[in-house]
Amino acid sequence: MSGIWLGMAALMSTALPDEPHRRIAPNQTYPSAMTETPASASKRALIRRFLRAVGRQEQLDSGSFLERYAIPGGVMWPIKPGSQPMEDLRGGFERRMSALKRAYEKHRTAYQQAYDDHVNWEFTEKELAVIVAFLESPAGRHYLDGRWRMEAYTDTNTEDVEQGIVAEAQASLAE
Repeated sequence: MSGIWLGMAALMSTALPDEPHRRIAPNQTYPSAMTETPASASKRALIRRFLRAVGRQEQLDSGSFLERYAIPGGVMWPIKPGSQPMEDLRGGFERRMSALKRAYEKHRTAYQQAYDDHVNWEFTEKELAVIVAFLESPAGRHYLDGRWRMEAYTDTNTEDVEQGIVAEAQASLAE
């Protein structure tokens, strides 16, 4: 019987085999590496490959992550209640996005450095090598593409259920 418990304990361990000091319970957030030393040239290359694989590097290069500010109805579209936009939506979006990208260009290096520094701090070089190898593999690409599809489809398919849960919870608060 004690062999079963020992086997289960081994299976439940989430640490890498050569990192016994990083054992955590299954419901805990995995600790970061907290690397304070500057990244080596090989780790810097892995950091860029990681950022490229997860899609963040393209966003940093283009400034596209700022799109939420250029979307009609956002902070860059000051429209008084009851009034209509005075420009077409596509042209207005593109004009605002161009302004955001011009402004971003002065700060692009700071954004890149922030991401590079955090990825360096978060992961060891060994971890990055494993993660990047996976993300760049066919299975890793499928994971990245499938993850957002799964979230989008599941959110859409359970929207009515979620509204029902909220309605039931609200009703119970009124009792």
